[in-house]
Amino acid sequence: MRGSELERVNIRITGMSCAACVRRVEKALSGADGVSAVNVNFASEKAAVEYDPSSVRMGDLTGIVEDSGYGVASRKTSFGVTGMSCASCVGRVERALGGVPGALDVNVNLATERATVEYADGVAEIGDFERAVEDAGYGVATVSAEAEEPSGDSREREYRGLRRDLLLAAVLTALVFAGSLPHMLGFMVPVPVAWLNLGLLVLATPVQFWAGRRFYRGAWGALKHGSADMNTLVVVGTSAAYLYSAAAVISPGLFAGRDGVYFDTSALIITLILLGRFLEKRARSHANDAIKRLAGLRARTARLLRNEE
Repeated sequence: MRGSELERVNIRITGMSCAACVRRVEKALSGADGVSAVNVNFASEKAAVEYDPSSVRMGDLTGIVEDSGYGVASRKTSFGVTGMSCASCVGRVERALGGVPGALDVNVNLATERATVEYADGVAEIGDFERAVEDAGYGVATVSAEAEEPSGDSREREYRGLRRDLLLAAVLTALVFAGSLPHMLGFMVPVPVAWLNLGLLVLATPVQFWAGRRFYRGAWGALKHGSADMNTLVVVGTSAAYLYSAAAVISPGLFAGRDGVYFDTSALIITLILLGRFLEKRARSHANDAIKRLAGLRARTARLLRNEE
């Protein structure tokens, strides 16, 4: 096994009271598959463990320590995650968070757009989990300490950004669709076909790469983790139509005898999916507001009757 394949963590252990405790913890950890070296320091109450992450997980190491009768100091954090649209996104974010050395328990909620992570104290930091989410192709929102959910400002920014992209895509797609009618219906236009196609290219480009940039970010995040999702499907389908059409406009000789372009297809797909996400985001926002109002109706004081007093 090469040293580059190993990871090293320092686990803070609670409950040790003597040298015998140190030997017991070292013996338990050394017996785990994938653990190559263990050094427990009684003074600092830390166990330095070198292990192969493909053979043993961080949660397994903490479980071994707890089975030995000791504890592992841990912390819990919660933060908002933006950009999730389905259960596949939840699974990807959970895998990304669970892959951070030190992660003990991960839970991602699509409805509240929040991730809750329990991690070993001293092994990982909050920033490690935020970077893992961003590397997976999603965003990190600020968290309200009182409500433990993404703040209204970050949620409103995401909603406004989605609405702006949808409006831009809708306007440009309508123009692209109108300009594509001569190709679809076969009637003549007062301008050369080459100029018409060039105009469609100019109109479709912002839809593809500006309004649709969130799909490319999501697909890239999935690709980095060796998986695919709906973003990948959208990117592959629309990019194929867009790139073929762009090549036909720039180099007409490559496709002799084929005058058709498909900018309307790529733009329409992106616009319709943006519309679906916008409606979903608005419905989810209304549901969250209703839950907040319902929670605000709960009693804030209580009267305890004990021995008729």
